[in-house]
Amino acid sequence: MTTIILSCIQFEGRHGATAFERRSIRRFEVDVEIRSPLDAAQTTDRIADTIDYRMIADVVIAIGTGEPHRLLESLARRMLDALAERAPAAGITLELRKLHPFAVPGNPAHTAVRLDRAPG
Repeated sequence: MTTIILSCIQFEGRHGATAFERRSIRRFEVDVEIRSPLDAAQTTDRIADTIDYRMIADVVIAIGTGEPHRLLESLARRMLDALAERAPAAGITLELRKLHPFAVPGNPAHTAVRLDRAPG
């Protein structure tokens, strides 16, 4: 089993529980781990035998910069489902972070949600 990891994929989006948050731009980060049997790629050295990092980042950024969501949970689910469509046999872990969240007591660096999908 091979694990492909992309850390701190960054984008700006209009996501948040309040209308104010959805009118203004917020910064987000995503970590993705994709677990899949990619043994062939270890010997062939061909991108066709693996899961392309660029595709993973493109999917995350396209969804993250698209339609506003109120909840991190629903935004993360859309990202996870889109990645699962492109790598149906893979196990996927996705963590979505909202950086410097608005009006959260204690001024945390981020809020986050982590979703897991078992290998299909």
